[in-house]
Amino acid sequence: MFREVVSHTSGLQFLMENLDLRSPMGRRCLLDSKMMCCEKEITAELNLVDRIVQALELNSDFIFQIQNKLAQLRDIRGSVNNLLGNLVLDDVELFEIKVFALVAQDIVELQKEGKQSFLEIQDLSQLIRLLDPQNTKIPSFYIYDNYSEELAVARKELRFAKSKNGDSELDIEVLFSKSQEIEAKVREDLCSKISLHGSGLANALQQLAHLDLLIAKAVQAKSLQLSKGEVSKGNTIYRGLFNPMIKNELANQNKNYQTIDIELESSVCVITGANMAGKTVVLKTLALCQYLFQFGFFVPAASAQISIVDKVMISVGDEQSELNGLSSFASEMLNVSRMVKDSKSHKNVLVLIDELARTTNPVEGLAIVNAVADIFYQGKIKSVITTHYSGLKSKFRKLRVKGLDKDLGANVITRKNINSYMDYSLVEDLEGEVPHEALRIASLLGIDKEIIEKAQNQLASKNKL
Repeated sequence: MFREVVSHTSGLQFLMENLDLRSPMGRRCLLDSKMMCCEKEITAELNLVDRIVQALELNSDFIFQIQNKLAQLRDIRGSVNNLLGNLVLDDVELFEIKVFALVAQDIVELQKEGKQSFLEIQDLSQLIRLLDPQNTKIPSFYIYDNYSEELAVARKELRFAKSKNGDSELDIEVLFSKSQEIEAKVREDLCSKISLHGSGLANALQQLAHLDLLIAKAVQAKSLQLSKGEVSKGNTIYRGLFNPMIKNELANQNKNYQTIDIELESSVCVITGANMAGKTVVLKTLALCQYLFQFGFFVPAASAQISIVDKVMISVGDEQSELNGLSSFASEMLNVSRMVKDSKSHKNVLVLIDELARTTNPVEGLAIVNAVADIFYQGKIKSVITTHYSGLKSKFRKLRVKGLDKDLGANVITRKNINSYMDYSLVEDLEGEVPHEALRIASLLGIDKEIIEKAQNQLASKNKL
């Protein structure tokens, strides 16, 4: 469910917080939505979002009118459940249902006027006639005299008695009790009649919550320049892939975000590159896009063809290792072990592992990377592993982040502008040799010169041997 995924998927919380949801039901609909694994279901949801995106481009005022109505809705599940349970509702509950029905009907009429029916909303006109016998369309509720001639007479007698100074308090009390007794019977009868519309009310709640979510998805897609992903039967292909949260942060600093292209096969792909090369961002963005697509969102890319998976497994960092008393390496290896086990029982998965075995010695670390990659290669598991180790087996597909590969000209790189000169493009790399840029980057960042010089001397001595 979305509420479970959002807590551990980088960037998803940012997108959720920036969704223009207008009703509490819309937010609940999002949190309770399930990851879709059926092509027909995903396509249907994305087509609905796409229709609203197109409507926003043609007539945004029409969509905003619907949103304004959605903002007037309240979550009336409690009142609806009581109605379905054949309970007699009080004035507050009847008021809630009446207001909801009036707003829902307004949205139905708006869709008719705009000749754009994104979702077929339950018709509640008969229910409204029961709750608004005077047809005032005023958002209030009262047991009207219209409901019962006997009640109207009793109330008239009571008003008359109160207006006469001669009547005793006892007479007034008797007349008041009589009118209350009749009113209770009328209320019970009214609740019995509107209970027939209980399932229709429940349907309308779900439909309007879904409509709120669909519009929010469309508004976000347009504002963040997201695109409609297409279901792929083969490879997953992204063109112009970007991370919305990081792109937004860079925009606030008047900096540009460099998009990338990447294609994932049903096999292992190893991404190499120096530190600061954006390998971790690639993994997090791949996980984000997979979830967005299978929760019916547009994705942050110029175009995307995405194959459906049953499960996304990602290992980035070891935030929980200190809490459970394990070392970084132990925590990571247990996580990777679970991934390997799950990939053997669920072939249709996406596995994403960042800097595998980075916390152990390079010799054993490289052996672990080759071993895990070999398992995913043999099992034809769609997987991406980032690493800074050289010496990877030749049979794996290898991509490399270009890094500091741009023509600098006469420009001087500093710690403030170094990211502007990084080339985050992914290129095929048959050798799988990680570029030796650590000392260069450290020097550009202004690290103590003695550290740089001693490290360079160490490398020079090793190369002579």
